[in-house]
Amino acid sequence: MKKSNLILIGLAILLIAGFAYLLTPRDPKLSFIDKDIQQDRARFTPWQSIDIAMAMGLAKHAAPKMLNPPEGPPPLLLFPPTEEDLAKLSGH
Repeated sequence: MKKSNLILIGLAILLIAGFAYLLTPRDPKLSFIDKDIQQDRARFTPWQSIDIAMAMGLAKHAAPKMLNPPEGPPPLLLFPPTEEDLAKLSGH
């Protein structure tokens, strides 16, 4: 055999081995690990993580407001009370 025929046979064997490798089924554990890694990476994209979107300034929100705000506390008694406050307290 000539040297060129051996080279062609070697290349054919390499090509067949490469396609055989691509067509062999993957280990289920590896595909499970790959899926886990993809889910973990998805947490850190601004399109799927509100924390990162807020940090990058991509997401905005309106400031919260109360629809029915509570009434303020009653005014406190100041010391020393004025004559007017004393009259109110004593019922005059």
